[in-house]
Amino acid sequence: MCARSIALGNEILRGVVGSTAHGTAIEGQDDRDEMGVFIEPAENVCGLVSCDHYIYRDKPQGVRSEAGDLDLTLYSLRKFCRLAARGNPTVIILLWLPTYVVTTPFGAELMAMRQAFISREAGARFLGYLLAQKMKLKGQRAHTINRPELVAKYGYDTKFAMHALRLGF
Repeated sequence: MCARSIALGNEILRGVVGSTAHGTAIEGQDDRDEMGVFIEPAENVCGLVSCDHYIYRDKPQGVRSEAGDLDLTLYSLRKFCRLAARGNPTVIILLWLPTYVVTTPFGAELMAMRQAFISREAGARFLGYLLAQKMKLKGQRAHTINRPELVAKYGYDTKFAMHALRLGF
């Protein structure tokens, strides 16, 4: 069975993340970032072929998403919990969204446990991500310019600034 079938057939939770979740989406200009969690079937957990995530993009890998494009990442429950327990800022937001695209009873149980993922390590991860965004913003960390239109208009990539402010807040 392929990763797509496993992930989509066993979803327990999915929500809209990214700029929409952060309140920074611009109507008609942003793509749609979704993240979710699925439960791997026993044969994948106990067998030789695991399925810890599935990624779907309307655009090919390496091609920038455009307005309306879907970028979907689904994590196995085991991988999601491992990342959330380490305080990964990108995944942990899934547990604090106001609405969800998919919610099952197992997904509701996971959301009910969200306080278990708050830790000092999570705070350190948020701070590390904030500092990395600041370094990119100030040109102190090598990065590929993904948004040259922002740099041309404002002199810097405003998305790095937005992420730094969001993480600090």
